[in-house]
Amino acid sequence: MSTPAIVTYQIHQDEFSFLGIENIVTESSDFGYFWDNFFKMGGYDKINPYATDPKPINVWYTNNAGEKIYFQGLMVINNVDKIPDGYTLAQFPASDFLVVTYEWVPSQDFQMMYEINGGWKYIETIQIPDGYVRYDVVGSPITVIEKENTDTIDGSRYEFWVPIKKS
Repeated sequence: MSTPAIVTYQIHQDEFSFLGIENIVTESSDFGYFWDNFFKMGGYDKINPYATDPKPINVWYTNNAGEKIYFQGLMVINNVDKIPDGYTLAQFPASDFLVVTYEWVPSQDFQMMYEINGGWKYIETIQIPDGYVRYDVVGSPITVIEKENTDTIDGSRYEFWVPIKKS
C-alpha cells in the first residue's frame, strides 16, 4: 500500500470538557512510561462512562507554571460526577483548528500512523489559511491536539489539530 496524501482542512471545535491524565513533558520524558502509567491507572475504561467521543485524544498545552503538558484522555460530558483518582478534568475554550492528516485508509496501518506521527514537520510547515494566524504559542489554551481515528465508517487516520485564530 502506498503512503496516502497529506490532507488539511479547517474546523471549529466548540468548548469541551476533557478527562484524562496530565504528564509534564521535559527533554528526557519517556512517552512509553506515560502510556504504561495511563493504562496502569485505568486508561480509557475509567473515562468511557463520560465520553462524548470514544476516539483517543492527546491535548498538548502549556500550564500556568510554563510547563509543557501532554494530556491523554477523551472528550467528556460537562457534568462528570466523579473524577477518577489520578485523573484531571479540564475545560478548553471553543477554538478554530487547521487539521493536518492523511487520506482515509481502509484499516489501521501502524506504518502510516508512524509516518505522520513521526512527522511533526507537517504541522510545523503547514500553510495557514488567509485571514488566520497560528495560535499555538505559550499562553494559548492548546498547543496541538492529536486524535486517533481508527476503525470508523470512513476508515482510519491520525490527525493533528493546529490551533489558529483570525488575524
